[in-house]
Amino acid sequence: MKVVAYAEILILARVVVGAVLLRNSFLTPIFYAHFVRMRFFQSAFTREAIIKVTNKIDHYVSGPDMPPVVKQGWGTVQSLIGRWTGTTLDAPVAQAPPPNGNGTR
Repeated sequence: MKVVAYAEILILARVVVGAVLLRNSFLTPIFYAHFVRMRFFQSAFTREAIIKVTNKIDHYVSGPDMPPVVKQGWGTVQSLIGRWTGTTLDAPVAQAPPPNGNGTR
């Protein structure tokens, strides 16, 4: 399943590059990105793969030899994707104990 998760990310990158180079429709990356977004919320493997790839890119971009334009561009891309996907999900809140504290009514 990890291979599938990384393949989904690779296909998304290929589709985006294909749209930029006019090799496929501009709608293709939108539909596929929506698919990957749904997989992110439903699959732990895809979530883990996206987090690892994002961390690798963050580490690469934050290097000392990167121009500030690249860092700013990557930050903008992350911000746009974060707003589109709505990845600011709150952690599940634990239920409060009953008022009397012993669990009985």
